[in-house]
Amino acid sequence: MVPVVSQFIPARPAIVLGSTQERALVNESACFENNVEIVKRRSGGGIVLLSKESTLWIDVEIPRQHDLWLDDVGESSLWLGEVFLQELTSLGLENLEIHRGALTKSSLSSLVCFAGRGPGEVFTHDGRKVVGISQRRTREWARFQCAVSLKWDPYLLRKLLRAPQPEIEELRDCGSDIECDSEMMATKLIEAIQITLTS
Repeated sequence: MVPVVSQFIPARPAIVLGSTQERALVNESACFENNVEIVKRRSGGGIVLLSKESTLWIDVEIPRQHDLWLDDVGESSLWLGEVFLQELTSLGLENLEIHRGALTKSSLSSLVCFAGRGPGEVFTHDGRKVVGISQRRTREWARFQCAVSLKWDPYLLRKLLRAPQPEIEELRDCGSDIECDSEMMATKLIEAIQITLTS
C-alpha cells in the first residue's frame, strides 16, 4: 500500500453541511439566488463553503505502515502542516504559524468548520485560518482532508445562513485571502507533499 495525494476541484460553489447538521440551518432561497449548491457530507463537523475560486482542496492518504503514521491523532498531522507552512512561505506569504496544541473550539465551531483550531493547521499572525486540516482514520489508513483558503467571503456565508446569523466579526477569522496563482500553488504543494512522503 502506498500513499495517495489527490486534488479536488469543486464543479460549482457549494455549502457543505456536516453529518449531524440540519438543512434548516441554511437559507435555501439565498443559496439559489447565489448559485450555491447545498450538500451534506458523511463526516461530522461544521459548515464548509467551497468553490474553485475560494478553496484549494487536497487530500492525503497514508497507510498505517508508513513512517509518517502516528497513533497520536493530536500530533499526526503536524508534518503536513509543516509542508504547507514551508511552501506557502516560499510563495511569499509572511508571518504564518502552525497550531501545535490540542483541538481548540470557539463559539462558532459547532456551526462553521473553519472556526476552530486543529493540530497542524496554518494561521496568519493575526489569527485568520489559511489551511484547515481534518482527519478520518481507519485501522489501516489515515486520510487528511486539507483546504487552503484562497478568498474568504464571510458576508456570503452569513447571507447563506438562517437567523440567528453570526456577526461578520465572528466569521472574519474563518478564512484568509491569498494573492497567488492557485494552479501553481497546487502544483508546488502536491510536489512537496509527495517528496515528503517518499523521503
